[in-house]
Amino acid sequence: VIGEVVDMFVPSVAMAVAYGARDPINGCHVKPSLAADQPLVRISGRRNDLYTL
Repeated sequence: VIGEVVDMFVPSVAMAVAYGARDPINGCHVKPSLAADQPLVRISGRRNDLYTL
């Protein structure tokens, strides 16, 4: 999260994104060739609860 743009916050659930075997981290660039394939996104939380990304 960019502090000058978005206020800091405490996440309520964990979220992970992976492009193949690579996990992007804050501030890293994802090459178009890597982003061409759909990422795997994991979001924890309860099945019937609603969350905002």
